[in-house]
Amino acid sequence: MVSAILSKEPWLHDPLVHDLPWRDAVYGLAKRDSAKLTFAVLRDDGVVTPNPPVARAVSIVVDALKAAGHKVIDWTPPPHKDVNDIAAQTWLFDGGKDVHTAFALSGEPPVPQVEWVYGKEPSNEQSASTIAAVNVAKRKMQKDYMEYWNSTAELTGTGKPVDAVLAPLAPFPAARKETYRYVGYSMWVNLLDYTSVVVPVTNVDKSIDQAYKDFSARDETDKFTNDAYDPEIFDGAHVSVQLVGRRLQEEKMLAVAEYVDKVLRRK
Repeated sequence: MVSAILSKEPWLHDPLVHDLPWRDAVYGLAKRDSAKLTFAVLRDDGVVTPNPPVARAVSIVVDALKAAGHKVIDWTPPPHKDVNDIAAQTWLFDGGKDVHTAFALSGEPPVPQVEWVYGKEPSNEQSASTIAAVNVAKRKMQKDYMEYWNSTAELTGTGKPVDAVLAPLAPFPAARKETYRYVGYSMWVNLLDYTSVVVPVTNVDKSIDQAYKDFSARDETDKFTNDAYDPEIFDGAHVSVQLVGRRLQEEKMLAVAEYVDKVLRRK
């Protein structure tokens, strides 16, 4: 589908689309060399703890990759809280005016999660200087994260950085009504302009995925996310993970995701 869309040369109709046709060579190379891939795993972003079934899904993939002969290192990048803080600031550059204007068209009230971020009405818009400073911080974070990714070449044993990062997509297996309070596990991918592909792994099993005992929360959001998990309610829900690649690596990451899916199905 991606190849079909790109064959229509959308960059000739949208100035924000990269002039970048589908690269069969990149996709083919990734498929051919899939047995040589190296991975990193981010089990916890240091902000919100993944629920038990999400943590189990990540471990399932790590174990399968290691069994297939791949090296999997720990991913310890610049603090994701700092990445998230920069991203969150961009949401409110206009004080939420655009969001509230959109809701006003129908008179529909914002759902609680939207109101939680943007308030009941627009707030003050940010100054040009503030916006510029946030963009400077964003570029610095992109550079810092890039250099960290480059540094993993010293740990992979191949002389090259990791090919993909395995991570939760969200700290919970599914979004219960009014409990989707944390988006940090996808926010870092968006801010850094990375490539992410989601791979289904397992289902919640209430006999295995019991709630944590003596859980020590980092903050209120971490506590809320943990408290919202109920193995009885979530039993049978799908659990997926994401595989993250660098910027503009869509072809490579699709091939990597296909390969990881095959590795998981061999079990």
